[in-house]
Amino acid sequence: MKVVDVTYEHLKKERSNSPEDSFVRSTVTYVQDGTKKRFHVLYPAIFGETAKAKGIWGYDLPLQEAVALSFLSFYPGRKRLYMNTEEEFFRLLDKSDLSQLYASLIEIKKNKSKNTLNSEKMSLD
Repeated sequence: MKVVDVTYEHLKKERSNSPEDSFVRSTVTYVQDGTKKRFHVLYPAIFGETAKAKGIWGYDLPLQEAVALSFLSFYPGRKRLYMNTEEEFFRLLDKSDLSQLYASLIEIKKNKSKNTLNSEKMSLD
């Protein structure tokens, strides 16, 4: 498996009474067996804010970028995951090697930047 991109977005309200603006969708795009796949994690934004307040993620990249990448290893083969409890969210983060996760994010961002600049050399093996 080769990870090609990691992104996140704060959801925007489609209706005025919708709670969507309090959710985050983290996405990791990867290539496995020659097929491009995506894994999405949807969770309340407050989980990320709590992690920051607790000092769990002290790196210069947003935790939201790391969530889907981290959780992919716990849910291989899944396309989507909804985290609805802080307990489960933090349990999975505690099981992750956050320094290795940060290093992986740096490498993914660096390679994506190279691929964007040199798209003719971009390969998705």
